[in-house]
Amino acid sequence: MLYTPEHAPRLLTQEQEEQVHGYAMRICEEIGLDVLHQDARKLLEEAGQKVEGDRVYFDRGFVMEQLAKAPHTFTLHARNPENTVEVGGGTPLWMGVGGPPFLSDLDEGRRAGTLEGHDTFIKLTQASSPLNCAQTGACEPTKMDVNSRHLDMEYSTLRWSDLPYTTYGTSGPKARDGIEMARIVHGGDLGDRTALMGVVNSVSPLIWDFRMVDALIAWAESNQATIVTPFLLGGATAAVSVAGGLAQQVAEALSGVAIAQTVRPGAPCLYGSFFQATDMRSGAPALGTPESIFGVFAGAQLARRYGLPFRGGGGLCSSNAVDAQAAAESSFMLWATMLAGTDVVLHAAGWLEGGLTASLEKFALDVELLEQLQVQQRGVGFSEEEFAFDALKELGPGGLWLAAQHTMDHFREWQYISPLFITQDFTTWSAAGGEETAARANRRWKQLLETYEDPGIDADTDAELIAYMDRRKAEPPPEED
Repeated sequence: MLYTPEHAPRLLTQEQEEQVHGYAMRICEEIGLDVLHQDARKLLEEAGQKVEGDRVYFDRGFVMEQLAKAPHTFTLHARNPENTVEVGGGTPLWMGVGGPPFLSDLDEGRRAGTLEGHDTFIKLTQASSPLNCAQTGACEPTKMDVNSRHLDMEYSTLRWSDLPYTTYGTSGPKARDGIEMARIVHGGDLGDRTALMGVVNSVSPLIWDFRMVDALIAWAESNQATIVTPFLLGGATAAVSVAGGLAQQVAEALSGVAIAQTVRPGAPCLYGSFFQATDMRSGAPALGTPESIFGVFAGAQLARRYGLPFRGGGGLCSSNAVDAQAAAESSFMLWATMLAGTDVVLHAAGWLEGGLTASLEKFALDVELLEQLQVQQRGVGFSEEEFAFDALKELGPGGLWLAAQHTMDHFREWQYISPLFITQDFTTWSAAGGEETAARANRRWKQLLETYEDPGIDADTDAELIAYMDRRKAEPPPEED
């Protein structure tokens, strides 16, 4: 079987891995990180860490002691128990894009994100067999109230999908809303069950801001999973060198895990990697480059060193259009993501324009790539029937396999037939209208949407979710700082 952590390439030698760790611990101890959350600083100081103003100096022994409390795997409970999964247990979680303020397709072009667009991406995720996890925030409905639209996006995820999911949480209050809505969906009491994952990004270099720490605290307190992900752009928010960026990544990620474990020992945490280059010609993120690939392989290797599930990679690209650049960048990234044995993959389908746009055609193309990669992951069969000896004996030398019953019986099972890519010769293709890939992708996402089956939701649960949203929208916006 291909693409498992056991088969993953090691980018770093043992000596290089130790060097990265050593420099990361020096960053924690000698430089420290600014933690802009008074309660978190107090907890860390009470735990014996040196605190000077906003700066916390994390002792390496403390960091490793806290890290050891985080589980190597955890169960992520879906509202449909059949979709519950063990994160870090060998089943990767793949989900669509999250976070873009823009939405695009060939029919209406690039436009501001809408709640209807968000619903569409969630439904497509539910309908796409390679995707087994949903992500709230598929596209931001930017014309809705910034203080309450997270409620509508969270409802969209819970209503139109019954998959496990990543919540929306750019602050403590928003994270707590997501937790409360998860409680409602799970019968009013989560207990110690983990029902969602949330992402926190450090403000690189070396800052944990109030909103992110407040969200982290909310998830840790309720035993929800925190994906601790430094957002590193080499030459901008991290050193231009890969080695320097990796050391900073470890320092930021492990300090975040240490904070979560100080709040609640045993709270689920993931080692997250978003490691990209900066194009020095424009200052824009450069995704799908060799540095991006290094970041995926090294991040996965380091996560395994620290005993944490790994979040990384995805169908990332810098291209502004669904073109050859987008295909190349995303193919490089998804191949590396699969080969590295990644546990959780955000932005696996639909990412365009450096993450500013959620593209429906790009979604269809990424799903196609994932389908092929997952066929590869299953590997090759070696049954008696697959060796085809008896069929060959019957066919004899010079026989035509195309006409053989063995071929007719098994080609659908043993050969991948793409619903999107074509193999026609030029004359046939041209006579049929010469349709290019983007146009076929436009038709493909619509076909996928037609196959969507509403998982349904209990009427009382639905009413309670809507009542909670209405009540929260009527309240004044919370103080977040």
